[in-house]
Amino acid sequence: MNSQTPAGMVTGHNLMSFIEDLSLQDLDDLTDCTRIATASADMGHNRFTNSQLWFEEYANTLDFLGWSLHEGAITTRTRTDVSGTVADYLVKSAQSMQNRQQGNAMIDTLDALKPNQPATLSLDRESLHGRRFQIIPASYGAQNNLSIAVFHLELTVQIERTGFLFWEWEDNLTKLVQQRAVFTLNRTKLEDRRQLLDKKIREITLPRFALNRQ
Repeated sequence: MNSQTPAGMVTGHNLMSFIEDLSLQDLDDLTDCTRIATASADMGHNRFTNSQLWFEEYANTLDFLGWSLHEGAITTRTRTDVSGTVADYLVKSAQSMQNRQQGNAMIDTLDALKPNQPATLSLDRESLHGRRFQIIPASYGAQNNLSIAVFHLELTVQIERTGFLFWEWEDNLTKLVQQRAVFTLNRTKLEDRRQLLDKKIREITLPRFALNRQ
């Protein structure tokens, strides 16, 4: 592993959080595949008006690139009231999962994001202040397999706010709608797609922002 791996990454409306240090190759492959999947889904559907089909296309593209969808399923939509910041909600949600490291990783990622104005402004712009955004924790599992959970989120509020992740929202006025899909990287399949992946990533101008550890 590489100790210089950042705490996370922002690309488009995606906020990635790394539970442990990723190899540089896995880091590049993850962010490249995420950017390609985002661009592919954007070509087929409007993520703000047709999020269901958009997310299905996103998942299909990741699967094509070598990310196997767990049990071939995307979870149904769930709706939650949010009181306080979305950042705090994300940390509490991560801490409630069996992997306690995920909560600590989410704290590190959000701590690195908050003072990074270019990354925060980019996430605000690409997500339309939280109308559609994705949280993607990544970690190694058995046999060093890289897995990601993609949380597809919709923030429903009365007034848009800059820095929507860190704004103190009022209960009963703020809703968070969520879907989730879990993927595991098949490196052999990804290598079979390597030439296409390299070609497609050269066509994408979507920037990425490394969130360095504080």
